Amino acid sequence: MAQNLRGLLCRERPRIVLALRGTAAALVALTVAVLLKLECPFWAAMTAIIVIQPTRGLLLEKSFYRLVGTVVGSGAGILLLLYATSPVTLTIALSLWIAGCVVIGNLSYGLRSYSCLLAGYTCSVIAILGYQDPPNLHDLAFGRIAGTFIGIIVATTSTLLFTPRQSKGEFVERLQRAVGETVAWLALALRQGRGSRSVRQERDILMEIADIESLVDIVGAGSFRFKKRKRHVRSLIASLLALLAVGRLASERFARHGGEQCPDDYWREQLSLHLERIAGGLEGSGPAITCADELQTVAIEATARLPFLGETLDELVASLKLVLADYGAVTAAPETKPESRLVGHRDWREARRAGMRAATAILAVGLVWHVTGWKQALPLVMVTSIMVSLFSTREHPSATLAQVFIGASTGTMAGLFCRLVVLKGVVDPGIEIAVIAPFILLGVLLMQYRKTVAAATDATLIFMFVEQPGASLLPEPFLQLQGALATVVGIGFAWASFRYLLPVNPASRLRSLLAAIVRDLEAMASADSAAVIERLQARLQHRVIRLVVMARKFDADHQGIVEGGLTTLAIGRCILRLQEARTRKDIPPATARIIHQALRTLADPSQRPKNAEAVLRGASRALHGVPEPDGGEHGAPGRCAAEAMGDAAALFHGNVILMRGQRTQCPT
Repeated sequence: MAQNLRGLLCRERPRIVLALRGTAAALVALTVAVLLKLECPFWAAMTAIIVIQPTRGLLLEKSFYRLVGTVVGSGAGILLLLYATSPVTLTIALSLWIAGCVVIGNLSYGLRSYSCLLAGYTCSVIAILGYQDPPNLHDLAFGRIAGTFIGIIVATTSTLLFTPRQSKGEFVERLQRAVGETVAWLALALRQGRGSRSVRQERDILMEIADIESLVDIVGAGSFRFKKRKRHVRSLIASLLALLAVGRLASERFARHGGEQCPDDYWREQLSLHLERIAGGLEGSGPAITCADELQTVAIEATARLPFLGETLDELVASLKLVLADYGAVTAAPETKPESRLVGHRDWREARRAGMRAATAILAVGLVWHVTGWKQALPLVMVTSIMVSLFSTREHPSATLAQVFIGASTGTMAGLFCRLVVLKGVVDPGIEIAVIAPFILLGVLLMQYRKTVAAATDATLIFMFVEQPGASLLPEPFLQLQGALATVVGIGFAWASFRYLLPVNPASRLRSLLAAIVRDLEAMASADSAAVIERLQARLQHRVIRLVVMARKFDADHQGIVEGGLTTLAIGRCILRLQEARTRKDIPPATARIIHQALRTLADPSQRPKNAEAVLRGASRALHGVPEPDGGEHGAPGRCAAEAMGDAAALFHGNVILMRGQRTQCPT
């Protein structure tokens, strides 16, 4: 038993050490806030726990955004109380402010989103506490800001030196390996066409790219140098997606022509061998810049035979060299404009629904306050506003809130037990801190585990909110019980709003994303501006990444979704080729008419994949019959457009995303 215990302590030592540091930071922050006689000093302890992060960059960046959100929200709360003098006006003003913050938070990413949501519910906290105690309004706002600042300073000071830096070198190496894997997959696709091995590899690569993209903000947190060059990393990710799409087009073309390709087999075999050597260098220990130069040579060779492939490889090389330059591998100007880009997916529909949900929930709880006159309805409004704001960006907020409810109930009971039983009549802050320390330590320790992080976080925070360590004035025990009940009911009310009021879950978010992808393809086909088409393609790429991430976590048919995402990117490339051919001035009028009709078909929302497939096949055959002024050799605009139509028709066949996305299309 002793040996097993030592083994357990050895395995859990990093988590235990982190829990001890977090607990010490919370208690020190609480002590400082009590000595400074701040209102609600427990906010300092709560902040110290919240900002603790696994890496130094995240610690600094989350601290910054929490302070910004707190200052903005506190200022808004003070301004709101200057004009809202009744429960009705206060509730309406709060619902509008929080709804606006929730909409902006749902349209943002990462810690910017967190800061917007924090500004929303901090306004609610200040406004409600100030409404209960108008003479202390400014003290409450100052206490909230000062407590946040103290918590950040203490947590940063006590943990910064012990928190490791995020390894950016490892991230770039992983990105370089992804480039190598993609090049190796392309070599296989050129040699064998689309086989089971190629399909399996392309799925794995797309999921790896999605994982890498999700880490960009985490790796760059707290690093101004990385943030300035983050667009180069995203450009390389976009170039990899483009290469996957073009490689998929090549696979479809081989299959459509019975395994034969316009260039001779010898050239294709030599190109595959060259790509395999480059891939081995990128995946192994070979010099990356040498591999990039060799890939540049391959791009030049491919352009003569397969222009679309050569152009895409050239974009990949340029993006790869920019990333390598940022890390000292080669000398290049960091201000160089990226070859490709990603435009972030923004789900306007779900953002509007989130804002409406938050406003409606707060208005409903405010109505209860106005009708019943229940004094503890104010904490109910406050807790509801926190929950409908903070969890509005989660994929499945009702499931998360079910865990939060368990944690909050546990924290509420523990807080009441400490306050009404253990610490009854105790006024010495030292004794109070000693009593609550084990509860905080246990909570922070359980926050280190994935299965208990949600419940443990809220149990710890609600424990301090209910117990209110360091508070100078405490309500009567009966009112404390009512306040604790209001806290738990507020969480339940927020859960009901996510579950029944305007339901949101992974399935609805996935449907919304699928519909957005279909609309992007339609918009690309109908757009007349090259800049608009480029932006639509960049946004489509990011939406496919988001789709892959969500499908892996929540969709049983995620392999079909991943494959459909790749074919959708390839269809986008086909549309781009058609748009380029349409704008050429040297194409015959008959060719222009056929291309225009094909684009109209792709832009028509009423066309199902099966209809579009038939129309595109017919247009491709018709286009092959139109004589080209230059004899119709490979690379002529009409022949390229015909091949693009044939590719798109093949990609429409059985596409999961297009079939599911068109069934769930909704207005933007």
